[in-house]
Amino acid sequence: MNPLENTKKKYRKKTNKKEQAKETLVVRDILKEETVAFLDTEFLTSQRKGGAPSKLVSIGFVICRKDFKEVDRFHSYIYMDDELHNRFREVTGITEEDLLNAPEYEMVMEEAAQRMAIWNVTRIFVWGPDQTVIQRDLQAYRGDISKRARKSVNRMIRMIKDIEGIYSKKLKIHNIGIANLKLLCGLGSEVSHDALDDSIDLKEVVQYLDTKGCPDYMVQAMKTYLSDKELYCRYRRFHEKWDEVPENLLEKSKELLLELEKINSMEAKALRDDIHVICTGKDTIFPTPEEYLEQELL
Repeated sequence: MNPLENTKKKYRKKTNKKEQAKETLVVRDILKEETVAFLDTEFLTSQRKGGAPSKLVSIGFVICRKDFKEVDRFHSYIYMDDELHNRFREVTGITEEDLLNAPEYEMVMEEAAQRMAIWNVTRIFVWGPDQTVIQRDLQAYRGDISKRARKSVNRMIRMIKDIEGIYSKKLKIHNIGIANLKLLCGLGSEVSHDALDDSIDLKEVVQYLDTKGCPDYMVQAMKTYLSDKELYCRYRRFHEKWDEVPENLLEKSKELLLELEKINSMEAKALRDDIHVICTGKDTIFPTPEEYLEQELL
């Protein structure tokens, strides 16, 4: 290998890391000079691994000016006649009827773009993959829309900034969702999976983080919760009772459960709960963030 080429690659990698490390953003400061939107989407995902791209079914946003003052809100379902799977219905509460009675994609996205243009929105903030979802949906399913509508959607896509990584880094918590962020900020923990409601939640969370910040002890407790839950779920294997477990094995299991009670680790807890459900049929779920934090902060 050419030594000079190798040096170039090393330098390029270091430069990229340095640039990434410097990436920061404070929405409160941006709002002093600009108008921004906080946006969320709902989308139908394939239940097959490697299936079709997610399809956009709902969009919502709230437009804000200085000091996070709201000046406009927008929400709409998007027409679709595909069948919805049960998981999607349960999580979002959206029905086939909602989507069959909704406006066409082009009408929705043009109105969304027009609202943003009226208020001179310069940036759109999201938490998660919404930009990618909108872009892939446009490429995969919207081949018949007008050039004007496509131009409007592409302009919106360019304005979108995913702030999840930036704000998670400030908290030093990797991949934290809006529900847990709301809990950290004392704003409850419920998320409705409604595009407008979730965009409002995002605005309120960012406003809290930028103006008040989270207490260090709460952030540390949440980091511990997420780490413990990840370990516990990784080691859990069984969730149903085994049939016809020999009596001598049941007795041995009771002895092992007593020993595991003495070990304070997530691995031991996962094994203990596996044995318990195998023998009794009574499954255990990991505590909710509220339950866990209440115990930790007592």
